[in-house]
Amino acid sequence: MKRIITLLLSLLLLLCLLIGAGTASAQEDVTLTIWTFGSFFTDFYEGIEADYKEIAPHVSIVVEEIPYGQLYDNLQGALVAGVGAPDIVDVEQGVISRFLKGEPGLVDLADLIAPYTDDYIMAKTGLYAYEGAIYGIDHCLCPVVLYYRHDIFADAGIEMPVATWDEFVEAASALAEQGIAGLVLSDRSWGDYYILLLQSGSPGFFDAEGNVIVDSPGNIAVLEWYLGLLDSGVAIATESSQTTYGLMAEGKIAAAIGADWYGGFIKNNVADTAGLWRAAPIPAFEEGGARTSTHGGTAYSITQQSEHKDEAWAFIEFALFDEDNKIFEFQVNNLLPPVISHLDNEALLSPDPYFDNQSLGELFLELAPEVPHQVRGPWFNEASTLVANAVFEATQGEKTAEQALKDAAEELRRQIDFG
Repeated sequence: MKRIITLLLSLLLLLCLLIGAGTASAQEDVTLTIWTFGSFFTDFYEGIEADYKEIAPHVSIVVEEIPYGQLYDNLQGALVAGVGAPDIVDVEQGVISRFLKGEPGLVDLADLIAPYTDDYIMAKTGLYAYEGAIYGIDHCLCPVVLYYRHDIFADAGIEMPVATWDEFVEAASALAEQGIAGLVLSDRSWGDYYILLLQSGSPGFFDAEGNVIVDSPGNIAVLEWYLGLLDSGVAIATESSQTTYGLMAEGKIAAAIGADWYGGFIKNNVADTAGLWRAAPIPAFEEGGARTSTHGGTAYSITQQSEHKDEAWAFIEFALFDEDNKIFEFQVNNLLPPVISHLDNEALLSPDPYFDNQSLGELFLELAPEVPHQVRGPWFNEASTLVANAVFEATQGEKTAEQALKDAAEELRRQIDFG
């Protein structure tokens, strides 16, 4: 009997050791490496690390801040080499197409995102989606509004906001007579044109099946309308952002279209006009039409090389879906959360003295459901470069809008066929 008891105690001890070993294994120390390109993201990650340690004490975070261009060259090199990639990488929306060609080196997050589809503004996933997979989930919503000098419009007897672009053009014509541009648009990039393209209902440069639609009738019509604004004098194009800010400070530009983060750029670069700005929905192309668009974004992505994919996603969940963290990120970098349940947080709704004590958060909350879906895919970089050239050719009078976009589309199709 004594031998049986001794044997049972030995088995029990062995079982305890096995359970203990399993627990120790499950809590093995993990270091997650994050690559990012901006100090504002670094500050955010480092600011939430201590709180995450309380939830996952075995996980440490190492943030490597790398200059924008170098980061994505390094990432592409690491993915090609099969070694050296981080666990998590901030992929800015303008470069995601570089990583969708061939076999993506990023993890498909579609199944992980699925539980959040009722709370996350899924239109933002279109930037990072391809062939049914989603390779990133955005930090921010980036709704576009019309930032305008309420004093300039009021002095001209113009009541703002207006409902449609036709009404805006009519109102801004009075400003043009005083040497004031009602709106500033780019003649050297695709960004402002793309904002208006999405607002018009176009998915962008590609349709849902990935076909090139750069030269579709709708896309051509928007560029023709864009040129009309510039030709009429209602809108002007500037050579650089610093030129734009200088003219804003002088009261020579009355309005601009831009995302939530652009309001921060105006604040920082046109500080002397504090209290003279407000924001409104973008005038719709037709009564009852879309009143916003979207521009910009940066996604959390997990690389296939990560040996800690589960831990990486757990950290992303904490960073993105914990409301306190998203409010902290908004305070750090002015990025509005793309999570519906966060948008009515008082910290986002407080009045902003720079914008005449307007609550921009209330405006963004109102417009959030209207943020349009877009289609990107592996050839978006090439498309945006070609369209930027087309916009410049058209604004300089070198080609008509139709010819510029048809030439761009033809070259894009050639590049895609060539591979």
